Amino acid sequence: MCPERAEDGHMGVPARLMVALSLLAGGVDAVAFLTLDHVFVANQTGNGVLLGLGAASRFLPGDAGVGLTGPLASLAGFCAGGLAAAGLSRRAPLRALLWLEAALLGLAGALAWAPAPWCAAALAAAMGAQTVFATRVGIKGVTTTVVTSTLATLFLRLLVPGAGAGRDREAVALLLAVWLAYLAGVLAGTSAVLPAL
Repeated sequence: MCPERAEDGHMGVPARLMVALSLLAGGVDAVAFLTLDHVFVANQTGNGVLLGLGAASRFLPGDAGVGLTGPLASLAGFCAGGLAAAGLSRRAPLRALLWLEAALLGLAGALAWAPAPWCAAALAAAMGAQTVFATRVGIKGVTTTVVTSTLATLFLRLLVPGAGAGRDREAVALLLAVWLAYLAGVLAGTSAVLPAL
């Protein structure tokens, strides 16, 4: 059972769950990038870059080799999943967001043979729900899908006195574990898919 709010830097069940969700996000992002027309489903900042490249290719000389459909489908799915999770979190226990994420992952599995944008949208919706869950849990700097901000928070914990409110070691360990879990997920997802490509 997931508590309604985790303490900042606590390495108990909520912290382990956040590490596991980061592992999942890294794996899903890697598999999606390699198999769904090179889009991200958890890392929407990457899709912002892809959208910019795709738009520039439409209006400027040259070709960046990036389309708009995949990144737009992923972004739309992420927003839909995030909005659904935010709405659900207003009236349901926090763990219901994980059930929503699981259902959306199941939907993505059912869409595995559909056109890539449909599967990308479903996976991104699951990651949107996961991001809202992580935000609601409230462990500072741990979003499970946005590891850039996790690194920034880690740097602050390491170098700015008092940034950790007395729990620096546990917080640093968690932030590092989340970042490494995302990386491990990327490696696992890549090793699962790359040999088949």
